[in-house]
Amino acid sequence: MKQVIFSILIVSVSLLCFSVSDTYAWPRGKPVTPYGDSCPKKCVDYGTCNTVMTDYDAEKALKDYYNRKGLSVMLEKRGERFIRARIYDEIGIVDIIIFDRRTGRIRSIY
Repeated sequence: MKQVIFSILIVSVSLLCFSVSDTYAWPRGKPVTPYGDSCPKKCVDYGTCNTVMTDYDAEKALKDYYNRKGLSVMLEKRGERFIRARIYDEIGIVDIIIFDRRTGRIRSIY
C-alpha cells in the first residue's frame, strides 16, 4: 500500500513540475522591461547617446520611462557608467534593472 501511494505521489509531482510552461519573476506573466530596451528621449534606438548622461538626466529618463507604464523607480547604486534600480508597482517589486548611462540601454537583472 505504501508503494502505491508513493508511486502516485511521485507521478503527481512530476506532472506538476513538467506542466509549467513559462515562469516569470514578475507577477503578470510578461516582462516589465523588454530585453535591451533603451531610453527613448536621450538616446537613439541603437544604443548610442551623444554624451554620457548625468545622474540627474539618467534618473529623470528612468522615471519618465517607467511612469508611462504606471510603475515607480527607486535607485539603488550609482556608478560612473551604470545605475542599478528597483522597479515597483502598487503591490511590490516587479523588476531590478541596470541602466547604462553611456548607451541608454535598460537591462533587467531580476
